[in-house]
Amino acid sequence: MKPKSERRQRGVALLMVLILLVLMSVMAAKISQQFSGNLQRIQYQLSQQQLRWAILGADKQVLNGLAKDVADPQKAGSVQQLWKEPLERVDGEVTLKSELVDGQNCFNVNALLGPADASPAPGNAPGNAPADGAPAASNAPDALSPEAQREKIVEYLLTSTGINAVSAETVYQQLEEYLGVEKPGEDSSRRDFTQAYAAQKPPRVPARQMMYSISELKLLPGFPLSYYAKVKTLLCALPAIKTAININTLSRDEAPLLSALFFGSLTAEDVMRLIDQRPEAGWETLEAFKAQLEQQFPVKGQAANLDKYITLNSQFYTLYHTGNTEALTLRSADGLYIDTASGNQLLWSRRYRLVD
Repeated sequence: MKPKSERRQRGVALLMVLILLVLMSVMAAKISQQFSGNLQRIQYQLSQQQLRWAILGADKQVLNGLAKDVADPQKAGSVQQLWKEPLERVDGEVTLKSELVDGQNCFNVNALLGPADASPAPGNAPGNAPADGAPAASNAPDALSPEAQREKIVEYLLTSTGINAVSAETVYQQLEEYLGVEKPGEDSSRRDFTQAYAAQKPPRVPARQMMYSISELKLLPGFPLSYYAKVKTLLCALPAIKTAININTLSRDEAPLLSALFFGSLTAEDVMRLIDQRPEAGWETLEAFKAQLEQQFPVKGQAANLDKYITLNSQFYTLYHTGNTEALTLRSADGLYIDTASGNQLLWSRRYRLVD
């Protein structure tokens, strides 16, 4: 009996040793996993810090080139300026690509918050007949207030992306409500979208302030999300209540922007032909642009107030960075404002996105 009892005790002891070994193995694996996770987080933090330092260095280099362009009075526009050159930097393990793009190749929706002028031009006021006795067209550009012009321009841009006219009108009215646009007097045509916002998941209310990003369009109850990719190339959200499209950097793909200022009477195809004939260094003056426009397409009187909606040089830019290390990829988009009078530069927004 005694040998049997000893064998049983040895068996129990061996079992306990095996259990302890399993527990120690589990603990060792957990400690190793935690160590690996901490090491990976440290590598991510170091890589992120390296990329951010590289981005700050690239910012300084790009802004120096941009400052030279702004300070050069001989530059007609932005077509051939230094900032158009892409920048690529390699510093140790960091590879950084930077690209500066014009921020005024779009219509700024925050301009809807600008002052409204309900007084159309006296000679073209709705209901007034011209000197020859012919009835005046109430929808002529000169007969529209700046507020009405902005409405027609935005709705035209929306429909140019494929959105139907009814949806475009609804989106515009919701956009006004979202921004908190105040109209003088009572406007019976304005709809109440309170229920539409409340029906969203989660329920929302209009922000009633300037948009920080054009992606906020997707918060509008009536905005068709499938068209966002096209709409965001024509509309933007800048920290200003004015909008001015830079015709010297306008591309063929952005032709609807200039067409919208003519409410479609100057088609996108016409604008493409106009851009194809643009001087190599851009138009030196607004009068030179108007002269070419009048020569190619006699529609000068059919446009909205061009002096108000177009410019030859930009003050807003967006600086894109894509940085890579072995651990991760960091992308950023910096919103820049340049005071052309003083040359001062202001970074008004910065957005980061990490990609493992």
